[in-house]
Amino acid sequence: MRREARLAAFAAFLALSACAGSGERAPLPLDRAFPDGFRPPISVATGQPVRGWGGHWQQPGSTEKVSPSRTPILFIHGNTEDATYWEAARRWFRDAGWNDDELWAPSYGFASTARFDANDLAAPTLDAFVSEVQRYLSAKSGRPIRQFDIVAHSLGVTAVRQWLTQSNRWHEVRSFVAVAGANHGVWTARPDARGPSRHSSFELHRDSPWLAQLNAGGEVAGAMRVMTLYDGSGRYDALFPDDYADSPALEGAINIAINREASGFFGGGYNHLELPRSPATMALIADFLRAGDEPLPEAAPPTLVQHGDQVQAEPVEARLRCAADGRYPDFSTMPLRAVKLPAGHWLTCFAHSPVSGLSSPMARFALSAGSDQTPLTLSASPDAGPYAQPLEVRLTASAPDALVVYSTTSGEPDRGSALYRGPIHIPTPVTLTAIAIAPDGRRSLPLRLRYDVSLDYDDALHTLQRQLDPATAVEFKGGSD
Repeated sequence: MRREARLAAFAAFLALSACAGSGERAPLPLDRAFPDGFRPPISVATGQPVRGWGGHWQQPGSTEKVSPSRTPILFIHGNTEDATYWEAARRWFRDAGWNDDELWAPSYGFASTARFDANDLAAPTLDAFVSEVQRYLSAKSGRPIRQFDIVAHSLGVTAVRQWLTQSNRWHEVRSFVAVAGANHGVWTARPDARGPSRHSSFELHRDSPWLAQLNAGGEVAGAMRVMTLYDGSGRYDALFPDDYADSPALEGAINIAINREASGFFGGGYNHLELPRSPATMALIADFLRAGDEPLPEAAPPTLVQHGDQVQAEPVEARLRCAADGRYPDFSTMPLRAVKLPAGHWLTCFAHSPVSGLSSPMARFALSAGSDQTPLTLSASPDAGPYAQPLEVRLTASAPDALVVYSTTSGEPDRGSALYRGPIHIPTPVTLTAIAIAPDGRRSLPLRLRYDVSLDYDDALHTLQRQLDPATAVEFKGGSD
C-alpha cells in the first residue's frame, strides 16, 4: 500500500492498537548514554556536550550486533525537561520492535526551571545532533541514513519546526509527530516577561512576531507526514485552556484532539506531561510511524534541474511540487513532471520519487531576464551586537528582484532556506547568516552577524553603578540568559 492510501486509512483510524508483547530486555542507561564512536555536539544553550541517549548500548561481554533496519526515531523533549523524559517511551518502543540504534533522544538545553530553554537556542543544537546521529549510523551500517522520524513534545515541537525552517532539512524527516506544541501561542507566555521564561515567552506568546515568522508560508512543508496530538478539551492540559485549546493543531496535518475527539478510545484526561508517554498514545504514535513507507536503503534522492524557463525533476519517475508567492509546497500539492517559470515570481519546489520514497531539498527558482555583471550586495540594519530587548533586523539587497534567504542554525543558507519576507524578529541570542541570490544566479557575499539579545545586558544597563554614574561605560562581553 503506497503513501496516499495509507494516509487516508490512518486519518480515519483512532481505535487503540494492541501493544506489542514485552520480553526480558537489558536495563537501559539514563542520561549520558551514547555508544562508543558517537561524538556529542556542543549545546548552543549550555556550552557543554549534548547529553541524552541513543544507539546500541552494549552490555559488558555482549557480542550482540545491532544496526538500524527501519527509519530511526528522534525523541525531542520540551521546556525544563531532558532526554530522561522519554525513558518510558524508549522502553515501550524497544518492546514494540524498534532496536536501540533506531531510538535517540538529546538533552539540548538547561533542563532547569531556573533557566528556561528557547527555540532559537535549541534549533542549531538539534541541527548538529541530527547530523551526528546520521554520520554515526551511516558509518556503522555501511549505507547512508537519509531520513528520520521525529516525536516532539511541547517546546520541542516549535524547536523542531524552527530547525527545519532554518536548515532546509524537510526532506530528511519522513514522519513528524507533534505533541502539545505551542504552534499558535500558549497562555503562560507574555510579551513583557522577565526572568527565566523571558526568551521562550518572547517566542511563544499568542501574537508573537516570532510565531508569525514560523507559520508564514505554510505550517506543513515537503513530503513529510505530520500528525499532532493534543488535549483539545481546554480542561486537562493547563497550558492550552479554552480559546487556546487548538493552538497545537497544524494546517495540513492529521490533527487529533485526544481528550475531545478520541476520549472514548483512550480513556481521556491526559494532561500535558502524560500525553506522549501513555501506552495508548504511544501505540497510536507507533501505528502512525509504521504506516509510512520505508525509503529504499541504497537509493539516492531526486534532484531539481532548471533548463531555461523550465524546472523539472530527475530521475524520470520523480515528480516536482511547486508553490508561488513564498508558500511552501507539501505532499498535497499537485505533482508535475516539469513546470514553466512565471515572469516576475519565484517558485518554491521540491522533487519526490515514489520509487525511492525520498525527496530533494526545497529550492527556489525564478526566470532570468539575462546576465548582469553588477556585483550583488546585501546589508543589514541594525548591526550586530548586544541588545537588551528583542529587535527587528532588516535585510536589503542591491537588486530588487533578488531572493534573500537566511539561517540561524549553521552554515551558509541556500535557495530553500528561510525566506526573508520582512524584518526578522530576533528575541533571543542568535547568529544570523544571510545571502541574496539573483534570478541569473549571482550571489552576494554572506552576512554573518551575532545578535546577543540578553537579559544579562539588560541588567548591566540598569545596575546601581550605572544609575548613579551615567558616564560609566557598561562593559558587556555577551551572554545567553
